[in-house]
Amino acid sequence: MAIYVPGRRNRHNRPLSGKGGRKIVAMLSLTAMVDMFTVLAVFLLQNYQTTGDVIELSDEVVLPKAAKVRELKPATVVVISKGKVMVDKVQVATLEEVRQFEEVTVVPSLQARVQDAFRVLEEKNRVAGLSQIRTAVAQGRGQEPANPEDFRRVTVQADKVIDAGTVKKVMYTLTEAGASEINFAVLRDERTTQ
Repeated sequence: MAIYVPGRRNRHNRPLSGKGGRKIVAMLSLTAMVDMFTVLAVFLLQNYQTTGDVIELSDEVVLPKAAKVRELKPATVVVISKGKVMVDKVQVATLEEVRQFEEVTVVPSLQARVQDAFRVLEEKNRVAGLSQIRTAVAQGRGQEPANPEDFRRVTVQADKVIDAGTVKKVMYTLTEAGASEINFAVLRDERTTQ
């Protein structure tokens, strides 16, 4: 609804005075609108969920199929392909080097690289204060707060032809490096879900 200057008006609702223009200036307060957009932006950022693009699949790996799957969360990615072992796209060992180690031995280069990745993620979380923000948001929603060591989550992409002994050595190394959760990337088997 428009704001009108009091007084006599013609049939077009314009003042009958000689000048014909408005005599007052309406000032808008933008503070409330800026506050509203800030709250909206924070709400949308908190509720944004990444689905489907959590990890980038390696071209060198043919993932196994599984009937029961759940969505993966962002994590440090360890790829076990037919010729090498990589952590976040950086080669740390060849498959032959991993196979040379005894059954319950840590692969030193893999352990060092994973621990470095955990340190970097922990520092980013600490500097950004994300853990305090996530805890406050979870408490506000009435949920239990997320695990404070979510940055220690690992997703393993293992080629389906890799032997179980090699995967076991990699998993043991990840556990010794301090991984809080180890998940395997698999493809959904469409035949069994129908």
